[in-house]
Amino acid sequence: MASAGPHPSAQEWHSEAHTNRSGVHTTFPIVNNTGLIPPREVLPSNFHPIFPYEVFNAVQSKCFPLVYGSTDNIVVSAPTGSGKTAILEMAICRLLGSPGGENFKIVYQAPTKSLCSERSRDWERKFRHMNIRCVELTGDTSQAEARRVGSASIIVTTPEKWDSITRKWSDHRKLLEMVRLVLIDEVHILKDVRGATLEAVVSRMKTIGAHARFVGLSATVPNIQDIATWLGLNHGNQTSPARFEAFGEEMRPVQLKKYVYGFPNAPNDFVFEKSLDGKLHVLLAKHSERKPIMVFCFTRRSCEGTARKLAEWWAACSNDNKAWAPPLGRVRVVHKELQEIVPFGVAWHHAGLEQQDREAVEQGFLKGNLQVICCTSTLAVGVNLPCHTVVIKGTAGYSNNQPQEYSDLEVMQMLGRAGRPQFDKSAVGIIMTRQENVQRYSAMVTGEQLLESTLHLNLLEHLNSEVGLGTIKDIQTARKWVSGTFLSVRMRQAPGHYNADGVHTTSDADTRMQEWCERDIGLLQEHGLISTSTPFSCTEYGNAMARYMVQFETMKLLLAVPSGASLEEMLIVLCQAKELTEFRLKANERAFFRSINSGKFVRFPIQENLTQSWHKVFLIVQVYLGGCEWPNDKDAGGIKRQMSVEKTVILDRLNRLVRCLIDCKAYDGDGEGTRTALELARSLAANSWDGQPCQLMQIPGFGPVAARKWNAHGVNTVKAIAEMDFQDIERIASRNPPFGRNLSKLLQDFPRLQLDVSLHEPGHFEAPQDIILATVQAHLRHTTPSKPPTWNKKIPAVSFIVTVSDGSLGFVWRGNINKIDHEKGLTLKFSVPLNCPAQIITSSFSCEEIVGTEVTSVLESQLPASAFIKRTNERSISRTTKTIPKQGASKELDYNDIPDEDLLAALEPALSQRCNPAHINQQDGSSLCDLPLIDDVPRRAKSPEVYEPEKMQNGRWMCNHVCRNKGLTKSGKPCSHKCCTEGLDKPRAPVQTKKSSIAASKD
Repeated sequence: MASAGPHPSAQEWHSEAHTNRSGVHTTFPIVNNTGLIPPREVLPSNFHPIFPYEVFNAVQSKCFPLVYGSTDNIVVSAPTGSGKTAILEMAICRLLGSPGGENFKIVYQAPTKSLCSERSRDWERKFRHMNIRCVELTGDTSQAEARRVGSASIIVTTPEKWDSITRKWSDHRKLLEMVRLVLIDEVHILKDVRGATLEAVVSRMKTIGAHARFVGLSATVPNIQDIATWLGLNHGNQTSPARFEAFGEEMRPVQLKKYVYGFPNAPNDFVFEKSLDGKLHVLLAKHSERKPIMVFCFTRRSCEGTARKLAEWWAACSNDNKAWAPPLGRVRVVHKELQEIVPFGVAWHHAGLEQQDREAVEQGFLKGNLQVICCTSTLAVGVNLPCHTVVIKGTAGYSNNQPQEYSDLEVMQMLGRAGRPQFDKSAVGIIMTRQENVQRYSAMVTGEQLLESTLHLNLLEHLNSEVGLGTIKDIQTARKWVSGTFLSVRMRQAPGHYNADGVHTTSDADTRMQEWCERDIGLLQEHGLISTSTPFSCTEYGNAMARYMVQFETMKLLLAVPSGASLEEMLIVLCQAKELTEFRLKANERAFFRSINSGKFVRFPIQENLTQSWHKVFLIVQVYLGGCEWPNDKDAGGIKRQMSVEKTVILDRLNRLVRCLIDCKAYDGDGEGTRTALELARSLAANSWDGQPCQLMQIPGFGPVAARKWNAHGVNTVKAIAEMDFQDIERIASRNPPFGRNLSKLLQDFPRLQLDVSLHEPGHFEAPQDIILATVQAHLRHTTPSKPPTWNKKIPAVSFIVTVSDGSLGFVWRGNINKIDHEKGLTLKFSVPLNCPAQIITSSFSCEEIVGTEVTSVLESQLPASAFIKRTNERSISRTTKTIPKQGASKELDYNDIPDEDLLAALEPALSQRCNPAHINQQDGSSLCDLPLIDDVPRRAKSPEVYEPEKMQNGRWMCNHVCRNKGLTKSGKPCSHKCCTEGLDKPRAPVQTKKSSIAASKD
């Protein structure tokens, strides 16, 4: 890597003249009282291709001495379109030219995947000549691409993804030492709910990271100095603020003309925004100058409706009166309704649109094949789609599950899409709002809303994570960590903005933060998530909460799931998670979901009126896992399209939550619960119920219709098809050769597992025992011909679990199938605790990502009753084997669908294992080492329960409800029983535990 030579200090650049690298005295042109710096005069030749222009603009030139001539942290606030990205590239060049800069990582964080993709492509191209690799790590990144992180110098990611990575770095601090530069784009998202993640991960890297420099970019905000105070000057001086530069609208390269129009009010935001459709075309005809237009709408549905209206209006106008030019070429989209309007130069763009169509619309707009895009406010950030005219059609957006008026900052972001230096000299911004809001928006010239922290909304979750990482060890270190956050800075400036239950609002900022920490630490301890003794440490439940990024309220739901809960009960609880509350059941969707609920393919119909959001999530999951038929309602098309988008997000989050539930149940020693949770996880990952005929949908090319066709011929498993001859396959499928031969070849890789289990019990007892340890030996094998065995281009993960008939967990092993020798197999020898005669030991061996692969072995203990201590008031224990449905696949992926351990392994091939390999073999891309060690399982096995009435603190007797002690009812709802809180006059008689359908029962 070529060295840039010595760097001039920041002070050396603050003159209008400078001696260039060739020794020639150069005078810089002056714009806005700033001398414009020519990159070729002041940078080494190897950096010239990165800045392909004659001079930096005024914003870039003023920042150049602070960014390239210094290593201090810096924050820059400037209008959209002012060339802020070049400032990040200056910081990269500064690091590349520094001595000893060969072994480093640069982390770039942006709020959206689209912005990350754009930046990754741009920098991969710009820095290729210097052999600097750039890799993108977001939820859309494949595992193969993720493994490139080891050879990459620049990591482009989102705050959420980087959070999930750094949470696992408590034992790998030297990886953090490789991060020398952190670039934060759109730092003003701190005010958004997602900003809490950015704030936490930056504060974490400030605490743990070694000498990492921070460079932040923001839109125009009035309190940029607060961000500078938060970041600190450098790693060694956190008390002094970072350097900062703030630029106003006068620095916009394209001057923006703003127009505000007020209209009469309407009953609600939806009706008002729809009424604006009739006024929109008049304003476009007046202001657009036949140049590209972007219309920001209230909802996704509004985007589509507005686009149709504009297409109809344009088609009805004469050529002389059309507000935009005809398309220059064809735009190829898949969405049928979108196909109907793109010939008129109009399209819509929102998160509900398929990725392929979103990209087609973006490219069509850039090429001039589309002149108008109707979009939601999400397009205001990141995606570089230049336009001349921006229209904000209604100043309310949908946020936090309810309509809310846009903030000043959001409005300025949307208006910032108007005008790009390479396209226009002027731009137009039109705001359509209610009459009473005209004065507010007329006065808006720059962003006037103060940037506030949102960390307090998720402080509990982040405190738990920091305890797990070792950053927080006691109340004092908790206060110290919070004092280093942006929340701390803003709380001192605006204490009235931040309120919390149990925290005195009259106290000073420092006292309130102390009370806040004590309150949240106390809640974490109360629910068993962190230890009560110091130094603080996460319990197994707290580790699971942090590992899977589960919200505190959801964690309380998971911890309240009763032992031995059924699959239906678990799914209902998961669907009520706080992470899924955004999927509201809308009024126009109720008839559609009622029709689904009454369908014959719904495995768990809801036995109550469909009114709650979790009802929608519960049915969406069953539609896709069961291959349910869609209602034939003519108006259902839009709902089905929306469901297909929501399904992806729902299943992704459920996969994460059910992984947390598996860990909790394993830690509880709840064998039946662990088995059921594993089954649910496998079903979710495979998009098919395990043990059901719909499991055929996991075969590539098989959908619900094909699966039902095979089911009608009595073929319900993949193994059955794999064992058929070519001719029978082609006959049932009604396909011609070589379809049968190709399908048979494909199914040769379908895993075939074998299991042999033997039980060895002690033969002599000197005295009766409370618990007797029986020795079990299991031999695991597979007969899959391919080496290594693969299915759908992935090496399957497998699990082996042993449960006892009293519901306890006896043993668990999880790993990759390639851990099992193809010839010799794998032998496991372990002890299982027995506490009464004739207990049933059930062993199951299955793939975690493929349904229909489970093999089981059932053994009955032959120990005599005389071997055990005789118990009184003992609950009866079933001596019959429970029929366990066949089980299948699960995906051990993190929040954004990328296995973080693969990334860590790529960063450091010799990553040390955090668990004992003699106990648990870790599968790739999983967190198996966080399961209890095998030797721990027998010690944690539960003894048969002996019923003893319990008294409450008030002297009354505790009832038998499952929701006592602040638990949940059988329906997963908060308890409202008077007896659960006040108790009973007399103790209740013991009752036999039984499982019931949550949806059908009402406490």
